Amino acid sequence: MMNNNQPQSRPNRGAHQPNPTRTYSQTRRPTRMSKAEIARRQFIAKCIIVVCMTLVLGGGVFLLFRSGLFSKSSSKKETTITTTAGTVVTTTSAAVESTTEPTTPPDDLTGYTVILDPGHGGWDRGTSYPYNSDQNEEPTITIRIANILADELRGRGATVYITRTEDNYYSLYYRIAEVHLICMDIAKERGILPFSAEREQELRGMLQKIKEVNDNSYDKGGMGFMAGTGVGADLKELFEMEYQLTDVVFMSIHINAHYDETTFEPVNHHGIEVTYVTDDAVNEYEGKPKNQTSGAPVRDPYHGRPNEHNLLYAQTLYDAIIADNPSLASNMDKPVYTANWAVIRKIGLVGTLLEFGFISHETDRAILIDDAKLQPVCSSVADGLEEYFKQIR
Repeated sequence: MMNNNQPQSRPNRGAHQPNPTRTYSQTRRPTRMSKAEIARRQFIAKCIIVVCMTLVLGGGVFLLFRSGLFSKSSSKKETTITTTAGTVVTTTSAAVESTTEPTTPPDDLTGYTVILDPGHGGWDRGTSYPYNSDQNEEPTITIRIANILADELRGRGATVYITRTEDNYYSLYYRIAEVHLICMDIAKERGILPFSAEREQELRGMLQKIKEVNDNSYDKGGMGFMAGTGVGADLKELFEMEYQLTDVVFMSIHINAHYDETTFEPVNHHGIEVTYVTDDAVNEYEGKPKNQTSGAPVRDPYHGRPNEHNLLYAQTLYDAIIADNPSLASNMDKPVYTANWAVIRKIGLVGTLLEFGFISHETDRAILIDDAKLQPVCSSVADGLEEYFKQIR
């Protein structure tokens, strides 16, 4: 080890002095760089600066988009309007320029199916105003409602079927058979038909026969395999298929009326009523001898209907309609209630029979006979359907 106090000899600068142990802490006289080397180093430095700035700016833009700042931009648009009186009015409205949000609202009716059944028709005229007249008749009003509602639903993406498109008579069991056939078509298209091809053709044949008879009587065969109390094996198969179609609903459209039995003058009943079925209500109804058709089979009480969904569907529709159309709020004690109409009792779909108002009441009638006033009501029905499907998802 060298002693720092010992004198050291000065090396000869002219001689070659190998120094294999030189370290980076020792200094060496810098050499002069060429212009090309200086330019090269400047270019590299500039590239590094550009890359760093790009990364910083790109990261900032990414964070701004994540924050939602650019998800929807709008600008104000001024419009000058000259009225008929010559007054110039300038209005300012927001004009949407761009959006990254989906153009279809998440709660619309795309992918859902609604089967509409306009009540009565042909010789079956239903209700009217004045009493027992050929004016303001139920069959013409219900088909108008069905058409307006169908347009509204299709505009929101729904698939719509209508059981009656003309003023012809179709029995209750004709309509029920038609609903079952529609459901079979839907299930088959989806590949979920739960029976063999032979069984499918057998059921279709029985349903077509009911449509051909087109009569509500048992003795003429108009009820087919749906006659009697309870649910027979054939109907049960269709019910269980339809229970799987949770995105398909049924609505029978009707118009109410109430007249004094003596004077035939209107009674002050008004507003909408919505009815639905439950197993308990049906079994209680069918358990009374007066409701049992002579000769038709009497079966054990049936349990299996979508009771809670039927109630939710009916209540949601009522709430949606009166929220936007308060004049249609019912003055009856119970506007949403269970009933045993065959058209909703003999199908497995979630369904309802909706009375759109009393043609015998002046306020309701003003809406029912005016398409422009029916339009917002039908829009509210569509809102109710959206809410129902939203709640069961």
